[in-house]
Amino acid sequence: MGFVCRIVVLLFYFLLKIIIMSRSDETLYRQWVMLTRIPRYPRKITVPDLKNILLGEGYTVDTRTIQRDLNKLSISFPLSNDTEGRKNYWFWIEEAAIQDLPGMDPVTALAFEMAESYLEPLLPQATLELLQPYFHRARVVLNDQSDSLLRKWPDKVAVIERGLVLQKPEINPDVQRIVYQALLEEKPLKASYQPRGAESVKKYLMHPLGIVSRVGVIYLICTLWDYDDVKQFALHRFSHAEIIDDPINIHKNFSLTDYIEQDKEFAYKIEDKSIQLKVLFEAGTAAHLAETPLSENQTLTPQDDGRILLEVEIMRTLELRWWLLGFGNDVEIIKPESMRETFKNIANQQSKIYTAHLE
Repeated sequence: MGFVCRIVVLLFYFLLKIIIMSRSDETLYRQWVMLTRIPRYPRKITVPDLKNILLGEGYTVDTRTIQRDLNKLSISFPLSNDTEGRKNYWFWIEEAAIQDLPGMDPVTALAFEMAESYLEPLLPQATLELLQPYFHRARVVLNDQSDSLLRKWPDKVAVIERGLVLQKPEINPDVQRIVYQALLEEKPLKASYQPRGAESVKKYLMHPLGIVSRVGVIYLICTLWDYDDVKQFALHRFSHAEIIDDPINIHKNFSLTDYIEQDKEFAYKIEDKSIQLKVLFEAGTAAHLAETPLSENQTLTPQDDGRILLEVEIMRTLELRWWLLGFGNDVEIIKPESMRETFKNIANQQSKIYTAHLE
């Protein structure tokens, strides 16, 4: 009997140990779920909301246990709470470092650091503020990689914009924040805006559709009042903006991608239909078109005089005109005839300007 009793005691001991370990693991996982669901200030969450989240994850636990867990966790983690009426809210403090498991690796940190400079002018301010801890964590990770070649990567790569790089216009940060917020929340705007060349500021009711960054200038794409015409407004020309708590005028058929790529609205169309363009290029000038074609349907044909004939179906736009004018005497427009005539007139006007200057 003594032997049997010892076996029973040992089995009871091991079962008790397993139960304790199981409960310990359950507590660990439960607390980890809580930590991942608590938001960063100024967002907050109540204990009842945490309880509902835990129930959804399969953890049956009472409110007092959750409160006790939160008090313990706040000793080791930068958690805080405040009370509004009868509700107790919990949150990560605003300056809390990112608690990432697994830890952020150098490659991910590099992606965050390089993304920061490109995303800053495009994202809403509230979103940027939420991302700041990740950007900060990325800088810390890269600074700790003193022997890593990745740390030097941002100093070894650069993105160059096409053409002469102009200074970016100054945008009122409050206006930018409000415009982005209105776009995000799909709310109309009352705005004060000074069109280019106008002497006075004008008032508009705008229904935001999108944001476009082009050559350093940020544009709001929107409709006005009850009209369906899509307009562009440069953000640096806004002097004031405020969100209106009214329903937005939804433009059901609008697609920002189609507006840019198919409609060519930022290329500034001269006519709605495409043209059959024929242009003679000096051989050296045409060389880059073999590597970076204007279109998949273009052809390049060597001529007897050494020049290269470019043939392509393309939309006739001001952007195309500016691009061709940039080549000066290295291009000759063959077709369409109307475009050849336009370039001929431009050349004649330039000749008169320079001739008059010499006289």
